[in-house]
Amino acid sequence: MRLTGKTIAAIGTAAVTLALSHYAAAEDVKIGYINKMGDHPWFVAEVAGAKKAAEDAGATFVSQDVQFDANLTITTFDTMVGDGVKGVAIVVPDKALGPVIAQKAKAAGIPLVAVDDDIYYEDGTQVPYVGMNAYNIGARVGEELAKLYTSEGWASKEVRIASIEDRKADTCMQRNKGAEEAFLKAVPDFKPENIVRVAYDNTMVNSIDVMTTTLTANPDVTNWIFYSCNDDGVLGGARALENAGYSADQGMGIGIDGSRACEAFGSGTASAFRGTMWLNSANHGALAMKILLASIKDGTELPVQSFTDPEYITAANFASDYKAKLCP
Repeated sequence: MRLTGKTIAAIGTAAVTLALSHYAAAEDVKIGYINKMGDHPWFVAEVAGAKKAAEDAGATFVSQDVQFDANLTITTFDTMVGDGVKGVAIVVPDKALGPVIAQKAKAAGIPLVAVDDDIYYEDGTQVPYVGMNAYNIGARVGEELAKLYTSEGWASKEVRIASIEDRKADTCMQRNKGAEEAFLKAVPDFKPENIVRVAYDNTMVNSIDVMTTTLTANPDVTNWIFYSCNDDGVLGGARALENAGYSADQGMGIGIDGSRACEAFGSGTASAFRGTMWLNSANHGALAMKILLASIKDGTELPVQSFTDPEYITAANFASDYKAKLCP
């Protein structure tokens, strides 16, 4: 077949048009990210990781911090859908919002990924989730606390465990459950009735307040163990002990997320905050973007659960292994 100049030009034009259409399609993919506490170091890193992953893939990234506001969460989701997002990742401020947001995503025909806090459709089906295995990471905390309890000879002391609980977040309760069960398994002589359940709102300030009240209500207790949903809950417990005049060796707590490691270990001062299970939250955000984009662009089925593993940070390994990674 002989190609004329006119035919060649037409083919060239078609090829360019096709290439541009593919480029435009990639550029037109917009992903939304809704998070519940955007000024917290954990979520700052998480959103930054998501943004980088989306933009590296040629997608447009939009995000909104809803600051635990349920109404703002719903209106933000509706606004993002109205603005043409092709998928949404969300850290819900309240698990009860899960079925509402899931149904909205289904009605809009866009993929949804839950990050950090697992959520479900009304029929109980899990929304694809990216984050940690909440129970298992809690169990790691309980195991390490049991080692400290044994090595420091606390069996002979008047000890209570403070389970500092965010009861509206199932993932938080799973972490505490894992810590409790692992500790009791490792220390079978510890009496479960010596566990004090302390409700808090997921912030360090509130943890200080509620633990201060708990200490006041238990004046005869000499030593305290505490675990919580995150670093804020545990560092708040440590601060409350310090404020009440306890020495650092009268408390032991291990956090989850690593967001307060610099604050807790940076000064080199002994603290009841003994360690934290660090998860790089930037990886959570990035992974959420990658699986959303794979679903949108390639039709890849979203995995139901995608987990990341923690690293145990203590005062002993902080300076050599983690300070440069975590601290500005």
